[in-house]
Amino acid sequence: MTDEKHPESPAEESDAQPLRIDEAAEDISRAARKRSQELDDDDDTWTNQPAKDREEELGEDLEDDLEEDEQARAPRKAINNGRDVLCEELPDRAQRASLRMKPYLTSTLVMELTNSGERFLFDWREDVAKVIPLSREAALSCDETLGHVSTAEKVNVDSIISLSEQHLMSIRSGDLNPQVGMLTEKIRVKGKVSPAVYIFNLIAPRPRP
Repeated sequence: MTDEKHPESPAEESDAQPLRIDEAAEDISRAARKRSQELDDDDDTWTNQPAKDREEELGEDLEDDLEEDEQARAPRKAINNGRDVLCEELPDRAQRASLRMKPYLTSTLVMELTNSGERFLFDWREDVAKVIPLSREAALSCDETLGHVSTAEKVNVDSIISLSEQHLMSIRSGDLNPQVGMLTEKIRVKGKVSPAVYIFNLIAPRPRP
């Protein structure tokens, strides 16, 4: 008995139709939905973390995105000296970090640049942080019994911070740690120390994870 090979009929060949683009797209879509369902069932995925944790992460990401977006849109003034840091940059950073920093800086303090003798009053008792240049003739003091005083003749605040413009710019660039500056007396503080510590968090660059 001989085996005979029969050629495939034209009808059988016509059954193998090429896959249409719309059918391929539907297959890909089904595979993607199946993979998405598998990921949703995985306890280690981000989508299955507790809702509170997801909200906190979203809030942090949103804050960073808004900050970066704002920085990208807003025209930046060149920061060339200590006066620019204190009068232009410091109030702006205070407002953007108000929820995080204002509870620690609801106070008044004076930043004094020792090389030029310029003085600047930082006041964040109200909603908006203000930085006001002061007369060099005004007498500075940190007397807790007097409260806040700001006149042409006398200024009484919670803290007085004295440092050179060079050291201020080094803090802004991240080259000088403010705590090290205080310990080595590159930064001198009269009155309350805590406002001085926290204000440098607004001047120094924000660490990134």
